[in-house]
Amino acid sequence: MNNWKSIAGITGVIMAVAGPAGAEDHAAHKIAPGIEQDAAASAAGTVVLKDQGGKIVGTLKLTAGESGIAMSGNFTSLPPGPHGFHIHEKGVCTGDFASAGGHFNPGKSKHGILSDSGHHAGDLPNVDVPASGAVNVNLFLTGVSLNSAGPDGLFDQDGSSLVVHAGPDDYKTDPSGNSGGRIACGVVEPVKP
Repeated sequence: MNNWKSIAGITGVIMAVAGPAGAEDHAAHKIAPGIEQDAAASAAGTVVLKDQGGKIVGTLKLTAGESGIAMSGNFTSLPPGPHGFHIHEKGVCTGDFASAGGHFNPGKSKHGILSDSGHHAGDLPNVDVPASGAVNVNLFLTGVSLNSAGPDGLFDQDGSSLVVHAGPDDYKTDPSGNSGGRIACGVVEPVKP
């Protein structure tokens, strides 16, 4: 039963779509079921994910809420299949993306949403990519914030990043769920007023 408590800390939907993902012609984005916000006015962070060749494969917006962060956006051109998806501890995406460091883990927990001893704040659900390569992402994250102060802040001194891995996260093996190499990375950037 402890596993369900861990899963409750990360809620969301990652949906595969047959056509182009995430057309940006809408002023309002759903950030959680039944809740819409003006993305331009309330977004506190953005992430542009690129593969190791420098091609953009995803864009995400982060919106601060009272108890966590809403994340919405899309991936394109990722290889089909399930992929581990995590927040990493450093805002650096160079080379093979080892520069992003380990998972964002201010609580010094073991890895895995299904771990009985808790999970990293940066542990996210796998992204299951269809043959089209297009996936919409809508998640609500707890245990992290969009600030520079405090241990849970993604805008701390060395920043943070989002990383997509080559294989699926098994949600339990420490330190990274056996999710394989890093195939895409993007720095979490504050939105400039």
